[in-house]
Amino acid sequence: MSALQDKIASIGSMAGAEYRKPDPALLQKYRMLLKGNDSAMDYLRAKRALTDETIEHFQLGYDSHYHAIAIPVFKRGELINIKYRLLEPKEEQPKYLGTAGCETWLYNEDGIQEGIKKKGVLVVEGEFDAMSAWQAGFKNVVSPASGKDSYGVWLDMLEAIPKVYLAYDNDKPGRDTALKFAQRIGADKCYEVYYPADIKDANDYFKVHTPDEYRELLKAGRPFYKHTFKSLGDILDDLRSSKTDKLQFELLPDVHVGKDWVVVISGKANVGKTSYVLNLAADLAKRDIPSLILPFERGMEVVGGRYLQVAYNMTEGEIIAMDNDEADRLKLKLMDTPVYLAMPSRQETLDVIKRAKRIFNCRVVIVDHLDLMVRSNGKGNYERDLADTIQGLKVVAQECEVVVLVVHHVRKMDSPGAVKKKNPGIEDLKGSAALFQDPECVVMLVDEGESKISVNVVKNKGKMSRKVYSVNTETGYMVEYKSEEQIHDEQVTKDFNDF
Repeated sequence: MSALQDKIASIGSMAGAEYRKPDPALLQKYRMLLKGNDSAMDYLRAKRALTDETIEHFQLGYDSHYHAIAIPVFKRGELINIKYRLLEPKEEQPKYLGTAGCETWLYNEDGIQEGIKKKGVLVVEGEFDAMSAWQAGFKNVVSPASGKDSYGVWLDMLEAIPKVYLAYDNDKPGRDTALKFAQRIGADKCYEVYYPADIKDANDYFKVHTPDEYRELLKAGRPFYKHTFKSLGDILDDLRSSKTDKLQFELLPDVHVGKDWVVVISGKANVGKTSYVLNLAADLAKRDIPSLILPFERGMEVVGGRYLQVAYNMTEGEIIAMDNDEADRLKLKLMDTPVYLAMPSRQETLDVIKRAKRIFNCRVVIVDHLDLMVRSNGKGNYERDLADTIQGLKVVAQECEVVVLVVHHVRKMDSPGAVKKKNPGIEDLKGSAALFQDPECVVMLVDEGESKISVNVVKNKGKMSRKVYSVNTETGYMVEYKSEEQIHDEQVTKDFNDF
């Protein structure tokens, strides 16, 4: 694991969450049951065309409860998960099941070391695809197996391999997934493998074709970097489908955030800027959108704890008072919560953002706050450094297609000679003019009193807007403010509809 990776921690690991591990004795039981089950063996031998040697090598088994093939997953030789391929799934039931609470990892990890030796690795979509390729002699094969959920720190292991052949399923979802994978690890080293029109995947291919024919497919692989050159037709399609690339936040009214925007969030001291952006991160996590938080002001431990308060609307005292069972249930939720924290030096910040995008596919980066990030340099001209930093963040946002939310302060509005006004505007941002020229959106938070904050969009590529939210001052949790009249009217409407 790289030094930069060491600087990134998940919210789950910070809370002490640990993955469960299956009992190895269970796997031995499954392996014995497989040998005595004709229908399961027939599925593997006839339908999947696997030899007994391959079945034994991958330690496949049979689970009578699920009536499923048991597929063990190993990490550095240790059993960390068991997946189940149902032999007779019911209608609308998934074909594959995982073991709750276990770590998701790539399949056939040994293929990475083989790839390093051969200076190339084959990446296929499913476990049975990997087994078929291995059986055909391609020992340098791996499978993400669980789609996006299995991407993670193992991608770092591909850095030592100069060529990566992506042979995903022969359909649009498979090709789209392969392209996204290539973009994350570097399109210049990736090659797209095309199957014949009547072939779905590697498992299907090796039922009717030879290993030599597959090598010809690999030789004909199309470099993924060609996908980076778009025709006008491609650009038109992108524009027509651009809505899917935009993010909307419940607490950011009327703003459709582009996939590479820089958004500055500001306001007077103690207005609740950190709590506000943590509410945004919690909103993203609910939608399974990964985010990276750089808490330069308060540090990872403090901000990590505050995130838990915001996300679950609990006070610090309530979290401390949780019993062991409650804490374990919370840890289980946090294990797969896609929120990450890092405290890089200023010089490392852009590289850490790139790595978080590559390894965790973070779509949003929160910088809290910009002033401390700049001042960590300790030298040079402050305004120039501020402009350089915001421009550097804008470049990395465009390169990595991440949204960068930047928390920043306003200048002192009560200083001698300052124009007296209640609410700060875009011209009150502290420091360089780049702060309101370069971002696509600027948001001002205003304390409205009585535990209320207004979110004022003062720069946007769409309309300007303002909305008031109620704040639980003890937890930081925010929700849309409703007057007593609104609450009463909604209750009357509900009662009428329920009548």
